[in-house]
Amino acid sequence: MDVLLTLAIVVVLVWLWLDGTRSREFAIRHCREFSEGNRVQFLDQSIHQSKMRFARGRSGRIGLRRFYVFEFSINGADRYIGVAVEFGNRIEYLSLLHPQGEIIQGDRRLAGLPRD
Repeated sequence: MDVLLTLAIVVVLVWLWLDGTRSREFAIRHCREFSEGNRVQFLDQSIHQSKMRFARGRSGRIGLRRFYVFEFSINGADRYIGVAVEFGNRIEYLSLLHPQGEIIQGDRRLAGLPRD
């Protein structure tokens, strides 16, 4: 019985690691495209997962919602913060905290974020 429990825990941990790697690469791709579309430089070595929690999607299914924080630059010498929220195979929310005003794609409520 202990062997089965240990094996189940190892399988879950490996699945979480592989799914997290896939999710991070997915977020990097979308953050890079969003940054390029807004004429800023995405600093891809800066992205990290800040939070992960179980959540219910628009269709009602339960899954993992991951919150990523990344940095971008306007002229190569400055650094600003961006936020991405991913659920399943969708980016629910992207934001660049640009000094001239926040640039947003998506709905804060769908991403489980509080309203301003």
